[in-house]
Amino acid sequence: MEWNPETLQFLSQCFLHTLSPQPEPRRAAESSLSEAADRPNYGLAVLRLLAEPSVDEQIRQAAAVNFKNHLRTRWAPSNDPNAGPTFSPILHPEKDQIKTLIVSLMLSSSPRIQSQLSEALAVIGKHDFPKSWPTLLPELISNLQKAAQSADYASINGILGTANSIFKKFRYQYKTNDLLLDLKYCLDNFAAPLLEIFLKTASLIDSTVASAGGGSPVTLRPLFESQRLCCRIFYSLNFQELPEFFEDHMREWMGEFKKYLTTSYPSLDSSANELALVDELRAAVCENISLYMEKNEEEFQGYLNDFASAVWSLLTNVSQSSSRDKLAVTAMKFLTTVSTSVHHTLFANEGVIPQICQSIVIPNVQLRDEDEELFEMNYVEFIRRDMEGSDLDTRRRIACELLKGIATHYKKQVTDIVSIQIQNLLSSFATNPSANWKNKDCAIYLVVSLATKKAGGTNVSTDLVDVQTFFTSVIVPELQSQDVNGFPMLKAGALKFFTMFRGQIQKPVAFQLFPDLVRYLGSESNVVHSYAAIRSIN
Repeated sequence: MEWNPETLQFLSQCFLHTLSPQPEPRRAAESSLSEAADRPNYGLAVLRLLAEPSVDEQIRQAAAVNFKNHLRTRWAPSNDPNAGPTFSPILHPEKDQIKTLIVSLMLSSSPRIQSQLSEALAVIGKHDFPKSWPTLLPELISNLQKAAQSADYASINGILGTANSIFKKFRYQYKTNDLLLDLKYCLDNFAAPLLEIFLKTASLIDSTVASAGGGSPVTLRPLFESQRLCCRIFYSLNFQELPEFFEDHMREWMGEFKKYLTTSYPSLDSSANELALVDELRAAVCENISLYMEKNEEEFQGYLNDFASAVWSLLTNVSQSSSRDKLAVTAMKFLTTVSTSVHHTLFANEGVIPQICQSIVIPNVQLRDEDEELFEMNYVEFIRRDMEGSDLDTRRRIACELLKGIATHYKKQVTDIVSIQIQNLLSSFATNPSANWKNKDCAIYLVVSLATKKAGGTNVSTDLVDVQTFFTSVIVPELQSQDVNGFPMLKAGALKFFTMFRGQIQKPVAFQLFPDLVRYLGSESNVVHSYAAIRSIN
């Protein structure tokens, strides 16, 4: 496909019509583009269209998406006959021209087009970087340094976003000699510029926050996004093993990490959208220190006390809003890792475990409006998380995992404290069942989630309560309730308890409850009648 005015007109019209609400012109345009995609230099022609400022922004956005998808299917087509339709591959001369143009075009594009081109670049990088694209990293570094000099954070974040995408392979691929050679190449070239831009941006954040009014969100937003991307790149480059450069400069990295966990930013805290940006950075920091805790414990131990204190304090102030879930979960995962390590003595001081239980665990195990909405509106997902254990990244589950972690070395203390909490929750429920039903649900959830499976079997056990007594006094009243539709989440929790602890329930008692299980098969709640069916089968 030759690049000329006719080609520009043809492609522009096709991409315009792909946006049409009318099916006929949209299908015709998609068919024309599909045919054109088989011709040599199609991808290069679309890339050149993106560089034409005279073309409408919407048309270029559609073209950018098409270009990204074109590369996904044709840059390195699969030879697997079961993988779907086969596509003609992009030829090497065209590939070389695309690689020559794409970085500069990405950096000069508008944010939406830039994001698509960044993804397209990552597709190329997955197959070609670094061996078949040795100019990419030097080009990115050169542009990063130029952008840093002019504080052009649109370009800086575009470059960091691209680097983040191409470095992700170091997290997920098996450690091989080839992978370690690629990692060494990236570390030798990118580790120093990464630290340089990280510290420069940190200084800009400090000076902006210290200015009158604490800095505007418009000014701070790209700076925080830049730091988040730096943290994600840090995670990728440190995932396989601790690089010498990062060990030598650990003090600089850890100093800034701690600052983001302990500093408040009033100009961003007032808006949920702006606070989410700060939380994303803090969550990335928590993932980095968790990585060091797991893989570089000896080198990290000098910083551990300060970080444990910072994360603990942060968690006690994180609200129950779903927008802050990722931060809460990653922070609790860090404390869980610490609790099972040789540094578990951080939890041995008097009052620490009760405070963690009271201020972190119980608030995060309590039901929220979002949980009720999921229960009612997406029962399949609720059951998948609740029964099948796919809720590992939820606040409720990770809070219980934190308790389990602490119990690894302090089982009696955890058992005594949680048992008291369970009794307090049940007492609260008894004073006003209609208003405090969530407290009873929380008590049941704690018992079920902290139960341990016996080795070599399917039966579970718990030291928190006497199962038979708890079942009789707490679970049976729910199961024998005549209103099968009242407080459905409480009913679901009771049915789950009955299912999990069935091996410890006396058979005559279980048989007496069978008619109640049958009644619950008629419940209006999808979750309740599903749980009743599961228990009936078991």
